[in-house]
Amino acid sequence: MQKEKIHILIVDDNPVDLEIIRTVLNENYVIHYTIDTAFTGMEAVEKASTGEFHLALLDYRLHDMNGIEILEEIKTRSIDLPVIMVTGEGDEKIAKESIKKGAYDYLIKDEINNILLTRTIQGVLKRKSLEDKIKEYHEKLKDLAIKDGLTGLYNHRHFQEILSNEFKRSKRHVQPLSCMMLDLDHFKLVNDSHGHQYGDFVLAQSAGILRRFARDTDFIARYGGEEFVIILPNTDLEGVLHLAEKIRNSFENNPFKKGEISESISISIGMSSTTDSNVSSKDDLITNADIALYHAKSRGRNNVCAWEEIESEDTIDVKEEYHKTTDFYNRIKNLSQDMKEPCVKSIQDIFCEFEAGCDYFNEHSLRVSFYAEKLARELSMSDEEINVIKYSALLHDIGMVGINSDILKKKDFLSPGEYNLIKRHAGIGADIVGQLKLFGKELQMIHYHHERFDGRGYPHKLKGRMIPLGARILAIAEAYDSMISGTVYRKARSSSEAIEELRKCAGSQFDPKLVDAFIEAIKKPDKPS
Repeated sequence: MQKEKIHILIVDDNPVDLEIIRTVLNENYVIHYTIDTAFTGMEAVEKASTGEFHLALLDYRLHDMNGIEILEEIKTRSIDLPVIMVTGEGDEKIAKESIKKGAYDYLIKDEINNILLTRTIQGVLKRKSLEDKIKEYHEKLKDLAIKDGLTGLYNHRHFQEILSNEFKRSKRHVQPLSCMMLDLDHFKLVNDSHGHQYGDFVLAQSAGILRRFARDTDFIARYGGEEFVIILPNTDLEGVLHLAEKIRNSFENNPFKKGEISESISISIGMSSTTDSNVSSKDDLITNADIALYHAKSRGRNNVCAWEEIESEDTIDVKEEYHKTTDFYNRIKNLSQDMKEPCVKSIQDIFCEFEAGCDYFNEHSLRVSFYAEKLARELSMSDEEINVIKYSALLHDIGMVGINSDILKKKDFLSPGEYNLIKRHAGIGADIVGQLKLFGKELQMIHYHHERFDGRGYPHKLKGRMIPLGARILAIAEAYDSMISGTVYRKARSSSEAIEELRKCAGSQFDPKLVDAFIEAIKKPDKPS
């Protein structure tokens, strides 16, 4: 069996002590230690900064520096190296101070033997490995917060932050900033013809094409659906036009092949720059690019258009057409939103007709909607996203209409069989709402609001962030309201007791980050009407 190899830096200015440690290490027949030495503190720091070592054994007392000073220098230089402090007998106080300053462990010189040294080194390396995994996990979480899951590009929310920062930088340094909006032509037809799996493949491949052509200094994001956006710092319109044509040609001449499917999909591109005559804010930059994209599509698609072209052509009709159609769409969208509220009210009224004496469900849903909205606002979600959360909460228990009325009104504990019947309400609710096209975005949240973060929920045992965000929000809001309102099975708890219970269940039943955000939100004044 091949020995495990570990590279160790021994720092000691006493050749005798250094040789003792070297000898003890070499007595190990399981691990092969590659040993390097340093006789001064500064030599140790310089060698540590190379990143070649798994750990360092550091004698506290050196001629030029002591162990604490070396640890502080390692921290100042951001050197990622675990240190085991080696002290003399009676130096436990110093050793413990070393731990506070960043040492992983300590050893007393006179007590060092093969077993103790091996155990200490293995313990330190295990801890370091765990810390590295945690760091990697946190980096992945950070990445998930700013990246689109399908394409790996920046998401819309993070793009807005980037644009804001780059626009300010552009103004401060008097440098041009350009924006490119890109939209896949006839993408709905692609989805309808070949299914969403192929559509997702096209989106992911499109992201790859954009990455290939963009520079390291450019920022690419998925703006929404099949639309992408690229921010190009220190780039004038001529540079953007050149890049846009290269991208357009690449889409036109390279079919998207997946299995037996091969489709040529073109792209339309609109561009704008801070050099445009009307740009005074980042929003102007986006609006101009959007108008240019609209114009590129009106030319027949597979086209590149700059806002400057529209301005120079003085095509008032085209700009008026864009603004009127955009305004018309927004008003229809608002109309659809306005229709939801009376529709929800009617659904709740009908529920009460079917389930006389079960008003609790509607009252509970109103409170859940209130708490879910508070959490959504704490997470800085958009107004549109918040509205979807609110309506999902108002309808989350609507599937109870399919459950036997005697079970719903039962005052005693439910039997396992009755509880299994109750669990069907999430699927029933999703089936009902799924037939109402008005609530398409609410459907998943209603269906999955009883899933658990640890994967032990229902109906599909989804786990972690596989559960839609809205459903994770509803789960917390519903649990909190159930606890503080009480049920036929248990007395109402105080808010502080309910919060403590949420904390206990964070990571198992609930998303821990959302629990923290909910607790912050609930502390803020406001009461449901």
